[in-house]
Amino acid sequence: MLKVLIIDDEPWSRQVVKSLGAWEEHGMQVIGEAEDGIEGLELIEALHPGLVITDMRMPGLDGVELLERLNRQYPEVQIIVMSGYDDFVYLKQAIRSKAAEYLLKPVDRTELNHVLSECAKERERQRLTGSPLMLMEQALMEHYLAYRQRIYDQLLALNKPAVREELEKLGRELERSVLQHQLEAMLERTSRDLLLLAGEAAKTSGVDPAADPVPTDKPWPSVQAMVTGLGDHFTELVNTALEQRRNRIRLDLAEVEDYIRGHFHEPLSLEGIAAHFLVTKEHLSRAFKAATGDTVIEHITSLRMERARELIAARDMPIKDAAALCGYEDLAYFYRVFKKHFGITPGELRSEK
Repeated sequence: MLKVLIIDDEPWSRQVVKSLGAWEEHGMQVIGEAEDGIEGLELIEALHPGLVITDMRMPGLDGVELLERLNRQYPEVQIIVMSGYDDFVYLKQAIRSKAAEYLLKPVDRTELNHVLSECAKERERQRLTGSPLMLMEQALMEHYLAYRQRIYDQLLALNKPAVREELEKLGRELERSVLQHQLEAMLERTSRDLLLLAGEAAKTSGVDPAADPVPTDKPWPSVQAMVTGLGDHFTELVNTALEQRRNRIRLDLAEVEDYIRGHFHEPLSLEGIAAHFLVTKEHLSRAFKAATGDTVIEHITSLRMERARELIAARDMPIKDAAALCGYEDLAYFYRVFKKHFGITPGELRSEK
């Protein structure tokens, strides 16, 4: 039987769903109810349902946050979302990243049972085609979901070494925990699941997964072969994401200039600016010089000096305070830069007033 959990802050709404569903006909059983997303997550961890039916608008942890948590922590759980008509457009956007069914309130008996039927069919397709979770004992399942989440997080962070490290750790876990006669099926299902996961991470990062060839769909001869193949593929996805971000900065260096203009009074460095825009300092330096004729540091210095001249010439302000407002804590260094830039010292500029 497929275990079902219903989450809704309205008791009468939960009762309606329970009374309308032909649970036994679809091979299902309602095993619990929760009043909000926080209680729902606690029951999911305790009861391990295969299907969650949840409202979107709830106090505390609402439906949107709950879907995000379920995506990360319990990707194997099917979800049916309930929502009022006014939320329908918003709802479709909220669940776009999750293969979920949805129902409009008030819930209709025919529509509910149609959706339950579709969920049952999807569960059967999963059983036949296979999620790796279906071959795993509880302890291995929990470890796998943790590795899966970390791989996803590191893909979003575009951290290639960390992605490979997590894949290696997962490989060692599979070698320790999976029986030999199950290994081939486990590798096939794990590979398919992680490729789908990487595809979602790529789309979130703005990358078309089709831009990089998917590893061979032939059976992996060993755990290490799968780890190496997936690692190479994920590296290419990250490289593509990084290159696309570099291309975006090439096309709009005005954003870099705006950033410098807004922060030139702070401790700025070429390395820090490059990190902010997710490019190498070499690339930023070359692109900025080609577009403006100045280096990044020359541009920062020019902005600081012009501002310093305004403060010193137009305001009755101590020169050390003017220097600090332009990003210079070292007064002697500020004097040297000012003299080199304008040919006179700050004191000489002020005496000309």
